[in-house]
This record gives sequence, C-alpha cells and structure tokens, in this order.
Amino acid sequence: MIHVTAIARRSCQIPRMTSSSARPLRALDDPPGGVLFWLIVGLELVAFAIVFGLVAVMRSGDPAGFHEVHAALDPRLGLALTALLFGSGWAVAEAVHAFREDAIVRARRAYALGLVLGLGFVALKVWDFVHKARSGFGLGASDAWDAYLLATGFHFAHVVVALVMLAWVALRVGRTRFEDPETSVAGTALFWHMCDVAWIFLFPLFFAA
Repeated sequence: MIHVTAIARRSCQIPRMTSSSARPLRALDDPPGGVLFWLIVGLELVAFAIVFGLVAVMRSGDPAGFHEVHAALDPRLGLALTALLFGSGWAVAEAVHAFREDAIVRARRAYALGLVLGLGFVALKVWDFVHKARSGFGLGASDAWDAYLLATGFHFAHVVVALVMLAWVALRVGRTRFEDPETSVAGTALFWHMCDVAWIFLFPLFFAA
C-alpha cells in the first residue's frame, strides 16, 4: 500500500524544467526583453512615425524634388541594404532561439553572422552618404535630399547603437552570466528588430516611385 502511494505521488509531481527544456513564464508586466526595452522601443517608434509623417508631407508638397531623389537612387542599393538588414535580423532571432535552448555555439555563430551583416549595412550606408556628398547631393542640396539624408541618418544612428549592444551581448554569451538573460538577449534583439521595422517604411518613401 505504501509503495503504491509513493508511486502515485511521484506520478502527480510536476517535473522541474531546465533552461534547455522550457523557459519560465513571465508576468504580463515583465515581457520578454523587459519593460524598459519595450518602453524605449515604443518611444523610438513614435519618433520614427513623426519622421515618416514629415517626409510624407514633404513628398506630397514637392513631388518633383522627391522624383529627383528617386531617380538618383540606385534600386540595387536599396535592395542590398534591405537584404543585409533583414538578414541580420534573422540571424539575431536565431541567436536568441539558440541561447534559449542552451545551444551556445550555435548562438555565437548566429550572433557573428548578424554582426557581420549589420556591419555590412553600416559600411554600405557610409559609402552611400559619402557618394551622395561627392555627387553634390549633400545637406542643403534641396529639401528632398535633406529629408533623405536626415531620415536615413536617423535610422543609421539607431543601427549603430543596436550593433554596439548586440556585440556586447554576443561577447558575453557563454562566458559571463547575465543577471536577467531575457532582458539582455531578447531586449537587445527587440531593439535591433525595431531598425528592421523602421526600414520597412523608409524604403518605399525614397526607393519607391
């Protein structure tokens, strides 16, 4: 009788979850990535929305100027920037999943790929800025060119900040313990994906007819 009772008790016990089998559920007021990162991303998206709104108004008021910008921009440049940025976003997402599964080596490789692609975006955008300035399309050339340079420059600054945060996390994965892994790993990834979202709106504003 005692033996049967012991077996029944063991069968009713909930197995302890390890970090590799499941993640603990987080409260609604503590989402993956942490409340602070969600608040920052929310505020930044509002700022981007204001920028997009201003550009849209300027575009409707100066269609000829924006047509000139569109004609001077190489669509292959826009596609290459998009591929680099979205490819990096995919790699970072894979790094987060690998980290949650305790696949540290895979996480490091995914972070490395994400950083390389992100740096490729930065290098190509720097070339774009320099090339435009040498071609006479720097700040002050026209309102339309100012809109392009300032809007994409605002996005560029966020990409650089996000890459610094991602590099800081990537260097610590598997080497030092995070006080709150979800905030550090998922939070920085959330900020990086915000750059992807912003580019989705920037691309058609300038590279689409």
